[in-house]
Amino acid sequence: MPLIIVYIILIFFVVFSFLALLVFSSIAWGLIATKGVPFISTPRADWLKLCEAAELKPGQVVYDLGCGKANLLTTAAKNFGIRGVGYEISLWPNIWGRFRVWRRQADVEIRLKNFLKADISRADVVFCYLFPEVMAQLEPKFKSELKPGAKVVSYAFTLPNIKPAKVVSSTQKYSFWTKKPLHTSDINIYQF
Repeated sequence: MPLIIVYIILIFFVVFSFLALLVFSSIAWGLIATKGVPFISTPRADWLKLCEAAELKPGQVVYDLGCGKANLLTTAAKNFGIRGVGYEISLWPNIWGRFRVWRRQADVEIRLKNFLKADISRADVVFCYLFPEVMAQLEPKFKSELKPGAKVVSYAFTLPNIKPAKVVSSTQKYSFWTKKPLHTSDINIYQF
């Protein structure tokens, strides 16, 4: 085997190993930083549905707590003209989200920071797809920091002590290819 092929295989192995280590360490760090809450994307079928349920208007400031790959924020920025701010503490989704924002040229800023320690007082709308334990931690933060009239739009999970002003029920959708049901969840809208 020619020496150049050996070098190419070696370089490929080193680069692949580095990327695998980066992804694995990012996932591990994210689980540690969030106390075991994994990164789970909102289903693509519901991105636009969430934006419509929030009744977004051009120029609004929209926060996404645990924004992941910034799917929801880039969709909202491109289709509704909002200014987005996303918080994602896991490195790999954060990098992916920043790349998506750059590629789509969306008016969105992604921050590598714990949203529990962030100032959310500028938000007109806050999106979240977070486990019940985290929603319980956020409830007092929403009450104390959000301005009057601000909305919280929660996918799947509710705030424990506040009744939603509106619930948009999920509709059963089916995959075009597999004909299996897609998992969508209710959208809970809170008015502060």
